[in-house]
Amino acid sequence: MEEIMNEKAPVCVIGCSGFIGSHVTATLLERGYSVHGTLRDASDERTHWLRERVASRAKDDATLTFFSAQMNDPEALTAAMKGCDGVFMCAGTEKQAPETIEIMLSGVRTILQTARSLGIKDVVLTSSTGSTNPPGPEPNPKVETKHWSDPMQQLSVGKFSPAAKTLMEALALRLMEESEGALRVCIMNPSLVAGPVYQPELVMGMKFLRSIIKKERWADSIPNGSMSVIDVRDLAMLHVKAYENKEASGRYFGVKKSWSWRDILSTLSQVYPAYTLPDVPEPEEPAQPTQFDLSRQETLGVSLRDLPEILEGVIDELTARGELS
Repeated sequence: MEEIMNEKAPVCVIGCSGFIGSHVTATLLERGYSVHGTLRDASDERTHWLRERVASRAKDDATLTFFSAQMNDPEALTAAMKGCDGVFMCAGTEKQAPETIEIMLSGVRTILQTARSLGIKDVVLTSSTGSTNPPGPEPNPKVETKHWSDPMQQLSVGKFSPAAKTLMEALALRLMEESEGALRVCIMNPSLVAGPVYQPELVMGMKFLRSIIKKERWADSIPNGSMSVIDVRDLAMLHVKAYENKEASGRYFGVKKSWSWRDILSTLSQVYPAYTLPDVPEPEEPAQPTQFDLSRQETLGVSLRDLPEILEGVIDELTARGELS
């Protein structure tokens, strides 16, 4: 265990070294929470960037303490969670393999059981909109409390990571219900997450956007589809606000909205003039962006960045890393 200084209303972030987890950690520290952060290997070599870029954001003498822990290791999790008032599960795996199912189910079960054994009531989980896609025509609008993916259908086409998240969420909500008030579980459901990156390496979503900006992808085409997007800083704040609002529970969409790819790329060309919109005609039947009922998200009181500001954050990050030269 390594410590970086106070102890004020500590909370535990499981997976503090991930893209979302590092931003959740930074947001908590900025709001004066001391954080117990877990990662698979909490050695100095693995945590130096967290010390430099995340721990330095702490306010009011908040501290960041690192713990080595796997999310299905109750002993290690007990050590990390001990003395905490809440838990954020930002860890997981995107691996498209059958074992992903058991990894995620075992992880959420162990985390919730450990939290309950320590008297910790409040748990916030990071999931995905991949769990909110029911079979058949897309709902208009999608409602997170109502619409669920079919995990068996997801498994049948090899979507192991989305299936794992669908099953993980269902298990978490069932365990909350069975706890009879001992657990309060909030789940965040984002799609494409973009923005500043604390980690040394660029994350997958930002690599995807870089490939579009550099015309390595879609140089002469515009997909007839849409994408739901959120700035990572706003997603982190949604996590924290769900923790702070003791009336919050259940699923919350972690998206600003869905835009057509034509609108996204057109806005990109305005924000970053070096990118030129492919000269292709609009489709005869443009795909309609996904419509979300965001009324539950709005109760958390977070003002989310709109598309131009999201894309400005992407360009600033890629430029700072020399990725667009």
